Amino acid sequence: MSEKPKSKIHILLTSPYTMTQTGLRFLLENSDDLIVTDNNSGLEKLPKYNNSNRPDIGLIYLKDEDTETVESVSDLQKLIPGIRLIIITRETDFNNQTRAIQLGAVGIVRKEQNARTLIEAIRQVHRGETWINQVLLNKILTNGYHKKKDESLSGSDSFNIESLTPREQDVIQMIGKGLKNKDIAKELYISEATVRHHLSSIYGKLGVADRLNLVIYACEKGLVEWCVAYGKQRQCH
Repeated sequence: MSEKPKSKIHILLTSPYTMTQTGLRFLLENSDDLIVTDNNSGLEKLPKYNNSNRPDIGLIYLKDEDTETVESVSDLQKLIPGIRLIIITRETDFNNQTRAIQLGAVGIVRKEQNARTLIEAIRQVHRGETWINQVLLNKILTNGYHKKKDESLSGSDSFNIESLTPREQDVIQMIGKGLKNKDIAKELYISEATVRHHLSSIYGKLGVADRLNLVIYACEKGLVEWCVAYGKQRQCH
């Protein structure tokens, strides 16, 4: 496989339906900045990738109530390190949406949404952000993932949390309020570059991959008071 030009977002698309594969490919490649490099019904026939030819984004189209395919999220991340995954699923399929996020997906697009939404989700996820509906995020934070402050932490959790600097704790509080980097910078009188540096350090210390997982972790461990407010007041897209 030849080295890909860096100007386009390269997409791996998996769907159990041939018609869906064809339709989505046609739809996506009508945008100048998107290209579908692989189009498969599953992970069995994927080629071997290296840094020069690996796809940037993986789109996984789920059949309704398909609890088996959603587990491929973690498999795909192992096969293609660094790939950012978006799930396409039915609006009411909350269990699969939640499971996908647990496994590391950073975007959820509902089948009921229009094509423009999918394209914007791909672009935003490629920029390193998340695309999670505020209703879903609120459900995640209030249904089984939010632990009370008085619950005991594991030894590793306690060590990780204690390693946070006061400024990093401030940043986590701002994240808990749903503030973006530029707003955090204004609140704390620091630059956006410094905010990004703090976030990188926080991710490393707490073992989380991105902003979304930081919010969930902070809520689970009782580090912030605004978990529900984040879900209700802010959209991740």
